[in-house]
Order: sequence, then structure tokens, then C-alpha cells
Amino acid sequence: MQALHANLMDDDGKTWQHTQPMPMRGSPCVVTEANALSFIEKMESKNRIFLFSDSERAVPGDWGYLASVRPGVPPEGIMAEVDAWLRQYPDAWLAVDMRIGVIPPAVPGLEDTLRTFPRVVIVIVSDDTRDHTWPRWEYPL
Repeated sequence: MQALHANLMDDDGKTWQHTQPMPMRGSPCVVTEANALSFIEKMESKNRIFLFSDSERAVPGDWGYLASVRPGVPPEGIMAEVDAWLRQYPDAWLAVDMRIGVIPPAVPGLEDTLRTFPRVVIVIVSDDTRDHTWPRWEYPL
């Protein structure tokens, strides 16, 4: 797997050479909020999407909200809420808010958690052309 990962990254190992045409389980992808809204609008089937963020103020469109941090709540409490969400919304997508100025989710081992998450995950970023852990979502024409 590490060899495959290396082939998908450029020579400095920081930027993905290839984009991802669709988000899928086990392979999170990064996208700006504007692109996510545009791409989702073009899709035939629409799953409910929840923004995993530090504040409800950041929720775009008709997306739902799932708190990624709460004052006084330890990471175990946040993960308990995520587990309840998983049961309540079995087909929903998770949009993880990693934009500039947002408090990162209070989840230990976030990268591994997202790679093994049992749902489609998109990572909302301020600039999808920068170096990211995951490939960029680029909806096919």
C-alpha cells in the first residue's frame, strides 16, 4: 500500500498527482465548500450530508450539523455522538470541516479514523490546491 501511495504523490511526497472522481468509503477526499455544493448538485442521487465542525454557523446549504468539538467534552464524548449519528443516519455522508480558522475535530488519530470510517467522507478545506493528506475531489464532466 505504501508503494501505491508513493506513486500517487509527487516527488516531494506532499501533493497528490491524481484527483478522485467521487468520494468513497475508505478514501476521503478534499474539496472546497463551493466545489462540494456544485458537485453534489450535479449528482443524481443525493445522500444527506452532515458537517462535522466546531460550530453550526459554518453549515452550508441544507446540510446537517455534527459537533466535532464541545467545551468540556472529551474526545470520547465526541466519538459517542458520532457513533449515535452513524446509527441514526445509516446512509449519510460526513463532511469534515478543516477550513482555515476552524478548530480541528477532537478525534484522536483523525487520519486513520477517516480512512476506516464506515461512510463516505469529504474533507472541506479552504484551498484544495494546497498539500493535503487526501486527494482532491474533482467531479468528472
